Amino acid sequence: MIYEIKDDKIIKSSKTLTEKSHNLICILSKKEWEEYPFINSEYNEKVHFCKIEDKKKYMYGTLFIPIKEKFANYFSIYFYLYNDNLILIDNEDIINELLQQIINTKSKSDYNIIKLFHDILEVIIKEDLSYLENLETKLSILEDKIMENKADNFNKAIIKTKKEIIRFYHYYNQILDMMDILIDSDIAVENIFSGFIERISRLQSEALLLREYTQELQSLYETQISLRQNDVMKILTIVTTIFLPLTLITGWYGMNFKYMPELTWEFGYPMIFIVFALIVIICLIIFKKKKFW
Repeated sequence: MIYEIKDDKIIKSSKTLTEKSHNLICILSKKEWEEYPFINSEYNEKVHFCKIEDKKKYMYGTLFIPIKEKFANYFSIYFYLYNDNLILIDNEDIINELLQQIINTKSKSDYNIIKLFHDILEVIIKEDLSYLENLETKLSILEDKIMENKADNFNKAIIKTKKEIIRFYHYYNQILDMMDILIDSDIAVENIFSGFIERISRLQSEALLLREYTQELQSLYETQISLRQNDVMKILTIVTTIFLPLTLITGWYGMNFKYMPELTWEFGYPMIFIVFALIVIICLIIFKKKKFW
């Protein structure tokens, strides 16, 4: 599909892309792209990052955009800035949807291909801040569960969220690198992208803060685990301390020597029972005073 910029508006066009075309926006599939041999093809279906390269006669690049809520899923777009034309290679029919959002907005004065490219990037990141805030809310809920000792499957949840945050952090870093190259080129004006760069920087900072938040939650979870283990060990210590003298007495009288007077004493058994009870009570009083429990 081909559009053109006319009277500061984006409209559908019946023109054909040629070496002398201007102000055209071409959204092509891979097959359609092969019909335009006048640009050296840099197309490769295996895109793994965002980049842009300046070839003097034209600029080309890739957008490797993470899909929200779908971990490890991306959609990719190839783009060419050639002779005041913007060529977009999209096999997933995503660009048409993005372009429609731009068309429906109010027209701008002195509109051109570079401003359109800027607007496409703006539309792509439009919902990113809200998405990062949702991730922060999930982390906050997870933190409450940790404090309430209800964080089941914590490691699985935190690792998944952490990877998602890192994925977006690297994405923003790549976009910023693209902007540096684009601004240094002859086709872009720095003030057009200044606001976009600020937004990307804020998103990157937000992702970095969330990454640090996940690390804090991991430390908090480990601390809670250690505290629970300490409580268990404290109980085991108390039980062991109480039963140690009882075990000693039991072992002592378990020797059954012939001339042990308590063995034949009528009140021997109840007396030992009373001694055991006194030892337990005394130990508990001591532990209470020492604030062991």
